[in-house]
Amino acid sequence: MVTQSPTRSALFTLEDAKIAFNIFCCICGIGSLGMPSNYARAGWGRAGWGYATIALLFMAFANIYATVLLSKVMLVAPVTVKTYSDLGEWVAGKWGRIVVVVSQMGVCLLAPCAFLVLGGTLLDVLFPDSFSQTVWIIFMALMVVPVALIPTLKESAGMAVAGCLGTIIADVIGVVILLYEERGHPTPPTPDVTLHQVLTTFGNLSLAYAAAIVIPDLQRQHSQPERMPRVIVVSLGLASAFFMAIAVIGYLAGGCQLSGNLLFSIVNTSDPYSTTTLGFLAD
Repeated sequence: MVTQSPTRSALFTLEDAKIAFNIFCCICGIGSLGMPSNYARAGWGRAGWGYATIALLFMAFANIYATVLLSKVMLVAPVTVKTYSDLGEWVAGKWGRIVVVVSQMGVCLLAPCAFLVLGGTLLDVLFPDSFSQTVWIIFMALMVVPVALIPTLKESAGMAVAGCLGTIIADVIGVVILLYEERGHPTPPTPDVTLHQVLTTFGNLSLAYAAAIVIPDLQRQHSQPERMPRVIVVSLGLASAFFMAIAVIGYLAGGCQLSGNLLFSIVNTSDPYSTTTLGFLAD
């Protein structure tokens, strides 16, 4: 009698990679541009003042853990539970759905404000003396309305990829400019850490991590949903490593003189014709 060995499943399949890439695209947004400023506020780990490192590691662990638990709850939920709000109702009844919908409406209303303000500010720098920042913000809001009306994640995958790649390119360009222009300078000063700066660091990290809302939809699309916890760990782990790299490299170049956004460190947003704190002048 010949015994057959059990079939071993692949460690990471192509479908897993597609889902992981989708999650990574949701995570890697404008929050990454603020990572170096977190270290400028709270330090990166030497001489006992690595509050920014502690905050980043804590937020990475907390979000990976919570998202994996969310995925495991979806595994035991009935097939009628397809969205984040459905999950809230299944777990806590009608009030669960209300709490989830209200909280996510807050995220959907407030998070785009950060995108629009950043875009309006940068467009004002790129095209000075043309329109005010307010006009640019309104213009951007009108331009993204068609994108906001796309009904499914599959149809909006191209937009997610474009946004992710745009952010990564902006991060790389900003860091490269800092490293090149600040070469040969003395060691940057260390930050004077306060409680307010540490709390601001956690707030900026909260903006960076925001993938939970897409997990139910992505998990229902996976042919083997039991593989989702591994996919989540890989995707969020890679995103966290990217955040750490951008934060440390940017901080080593600019120190505590970095602005709240990496791009704002290389251009003066209040007056494009003036130099920044680090001495950069847009031309």
